[in-house]
Amino acid sequence: MNIQQFQYVLAVVDSKNFELAAERCHVTQSTLSTMIGRFEDELGVKLFNRKTKPVSITPEGERIIERLRIITNEIGLMEDVVQELKGEMKGELKIGIIPTIAPYLLPLFLPIFAKKFPQIKIIAQEIPTAQIIDSLKNRSLDIGILALPVLETDLVEEELYVEPFLIYDCRSKRPSNKISVEDLDYSKLWLLQEGHCLRTQVYQICEQSSRSVKEDWNIEFESGSMDSLLRFTKANKGMTIIPYLASLDFGEEGQQHVVSFKSPVPSRSVGLLTHKFFVKKRLAIELQQVIKESIKELLPILEDGVEVVRPV
Repeated sequence: MNIQQFQYVLAVVDSKNFELAAERCHVTQSTLSTMIGRFEDELGVKLFNRKTKPVSITPEGERIIERLRIITNEIGLMEDVVQELKGEMKGELKIGIIPTIAPYLLPLFLPIFAKKFPQIKIIAQEIPTAQIIDSLKNRSLDIGILALPVLETDLVEEELYVEPFLIYDCRSKRPSNKISVEDLDYSKLWLLQEGHCLRTQVYQICEQSSRSVKEDWNIEFESGSMDSLLRFTKANKGMTIIPYLASLDFGEEGQQHVVSFKSPVPSRSVGLLTHKFFVKKRLAIELQQVIKESIKELLPILEDGVEVVRPV
């Protein structure tokens, strides 16, 4: 068996089609099929069920393919180690960023970072926290940007900034001043669907998730999109909790619905996550610096939950 066979197998897994996989590997379909067949014969295990459309993976194949991904990723990491030793900055950098951060943070730092490292192909994906953690562990992702802490022993956390939460209040009667967490109208509070860390954080902030159930509503709204949540909240004259950076894109009309929390201000720590054996350390350090520089004048300063006036 050899690395070329591994690549052929993974190409079929990703494309779910032998013909497309052959095109992707720049070989004929018969060559790819023969090489995979020999690999299966060596293992004594069938990886694919060729009778299904699209091609499906056998239960035995699932376990083999999981190991193949780890092996091929480790081989790629060897190349990264050599580049790091030589001080070369080229290749790929795969970044996963959660949906409640991505739309607001990516435009601030990604163009600057890409211009600084023109030989690095940056692949940014908007994916949920659980998927980022799994992808970092199996080494299919280089860096995650998400809410901390994660507290995984194989992963290393670096805080980038602390972001306060705001209230997006579309009720007909809304307060003119700051309000406390205890004063939230839980019967009007709409949240993102299960699986989004922002929903979890809001529950942790409120510490009374049962009060967020709207017993007088016959609507159950589940959204994975912050934009959809804001539109729905506005249409139903409700309220929701948003990260500070989300409010920077609001126009004059949108800003009228933004209400700040009283101190102590609820907030989240946003950070960078890598595997403990991640080798592109210089790139990670550079990325941290670019992100911190891009947002340092945009966020208010918080000390123990109390907003501090930023020095002129």
